[in-house]
Amino acid sequence: MTLENFELFVDGKIKDRGFNYYKDGDVLKVEQVGEKEFSAVVFGSSLYNVYVKIKDGEITESYCDCPYDFGNTCKHEVAVYYKIRKSEFIDTKEKIGEILGNLDDEMLRRFVNNLLKKDRDFRQNFLRKFDEDFEEDEFDEYEDY
Repeated sequence: MTLENFELFVDGKIKDRGFNYYKDGDVLKVEQVGEKEFSAVVFGSSLYNVYVKIKDGEITESYCDCPYDFGNTCKHEVAVYYKIRKSEFIDTKEKIGEILGNLDDEMLRRFVNNLLKKDRDFRQNFLRKFDEDFEEDEFDEYEDY
């Protein structure tokens, strides 16, 4: 699936809803954060974070933190595809690279350590990546009534 043909691979209803999100301005921000890597914020019933990676013209990774689980691609991702295809994004990859290049190891470790303490999602991702004994929390059984 590419930016040029993703409509052929996405359910029609999802494609239409995604296009409406795009057209209505619900994609609040798209940043190019790496070489052909994009991070976006989309307004829906909540704010959703979308990540897209493209390699050799193909969409190789696409993720949204919304609860949609009826297919591979949600309407928020589709809306972001339209924005990227139209080159409607800001390029922050150079700024990020410049800042990272100016940090020494100790500054970076302090920053990561603070995030690990304060941001549960970051901590879970960190442990998932670097702790071979990491076990996922089982919160799916809890519902808020």
